[in-house]
Amino acid sequence: MGKRMVKLLALAGLAVALLSGCGSGSGGSTAAGEADENGLKPVTLTWYYPLSQLQADQNKVEDAVNAITRKKINATVKLMPVPVGDYVQKMNTVLASGEKFDILWTGYMLKPEELVRKGAIRPMTELLDEYAPELKKDVPQTMWDGLTVDGDIYAIPNQQINGGRYGYIIKKELADKYKLDAASLKEVEDIEPFLAQIKENEPDIIPFGNFGGNFDFNAQMYGKGFWSVPGLDGHFYIKKDDPTYQLHRYPEEELDIYRLANKWYDAGYIYKDAATAKNTDFMAKGKIGTEFNLVMKPGIEAEVKAKNGGNDVVIAPLSGWYSNGYSATTNQSLSRTSENPERAMMLLNLVNTDKELYNLLCNGIEGEHYKKLEGEYIEALPDSRYRPNADWVFGSVFNSYLKEGQPEDVWEETKKINESADLNPVGAFKFNSEPVSTEIANLNAVWDEYKRGIITGTLNFDETWPGLHTKLKEAGEDRYAEEVTKQFEQFLRESGLKK
Repeated sequence: MGKRMVKLLALAGLAVALLSGCGSGSGGSTAAGEADENGLKPVTLTWYYPLSQLQADQNKVEDAVNAITRKKINATVKLMPVPVGDYVQKMNTVLASGEKFDILWTGYMLKPEELVRKGAIRPMTELLDEYAPELKKDVPQTMWDGLTVDGDIYAIPNQQINGGRYGYIIKKELADKYKLDAASLKEVEDIEPFLAQIKENEPDIIPFGNFGGNFDFNAQMYGKGFWSVPGLDGHFYIKKDDPTYQLHRYPEEELDIYRLANKWYDAGYIYKDAATAKNTDFMAKGKIGTEFNLVMKPGIEAEVKAKNGGNDVVIAPLSGWYSNGYSATTNQSLSRTSENPERAMMLLNLVNTDKELYNLLCNGIEGEHYKKLEGEYIEALPDSRYRPNADWVFGSVFNSYLKEGQPEDVWEETKKINESADLNPVGAFKFNSEPVSTEIANLNAVWDEYKRGIITGTLNFDETWPGLHTKLKEAGEDRYAEEVTKQFEQFLRESGLKK
């Protein structure tokens, strides 16, 4: 080999070494420095997650987080909160670009199974066994089953209430003023006279705080005798107690809910710009009289009060507890581009087992953002610059400090509900979207054009639906429904629900 060739190979090797040492992208790289006493080299981990509102003291909390993570796993964490309304678009851009990062929140907005089909997240079964045995043991097997795709686990559940119970959250001041008996509300429509009173007498209050997502149709279908089929677009149902498990697409009972939203919008119960406005702009000022909630969990009054301008609320549950077994509502997944998946798993294990670290992420720094009260209770300081109110985003809420108004046994009661909720018989169904990915993208584009207007009642549904339905048909509705039906029938046979 000539001297020139040897020199070129040496230079190429040096370039590769430099690139390997430096990493690339905004995260996931190995940091410079010495290994710790456990032999762990310093690394930087990047973690994306959604928040309803970005926090002024985010950097200060990140520094406090890193004081813990550098000591325990020799990792520097770059926290990357994204406004919840921008999260899906932001993460789709990040994933499409091939950016190197480590952890991303996945759940009801960004479904793990769809990310698996896109090759965006990595399997973590072996990583869990080796680097997070405490976490693996703490999570019930039914949750791991719900996050398993083709035999591998792809997400870590943020343990919380594992089911739904829908109903109304009502500003207590107004309920008292107009003598509303919350227990008397049995159906969704029963709230109408109360909304009318607010509309007539409280010009500064929005009677019903529906801003494009609060008036969720799937939940109400439970009360109309249906189960929604999980893992789909929210418009497939089976009737309860139907031994044939026949699929229903856009049943009239669902469409009636959209008609009711339009009725309330026309009556002035819903904000005139609800399709484009954000509920947080009004809630923090105590301007919302009533809102619909899908998870009326124990102690929710205290959680809502913190977001509702400090106003007390009362709740009016309209259903019993129901569950899909485990639907991947809120989780953490590992990016396919992570250069340090082992250390990322160690971080997630730490977040879910180290109470100090978890509550630092949820509540900030003691003495600066909150003060400790008796027992496990805390109180946010009035001028706090870190108050995300999003414990469910970071990890297991069973490690959360208690807020004023939450019962001492809130987590024990929550676990009991998880064990006793009415179970969806087809909750284990998982849809492989790959065969109809083009149709799904086209259908989503059509729905995105109409969804907020329909859910908020801004659009007259009966006038809108014929044109919308035609567009859905043109976008591939029939092909999509055919594939769903084929896979669902196969699931019924394989699970023994149908012969």
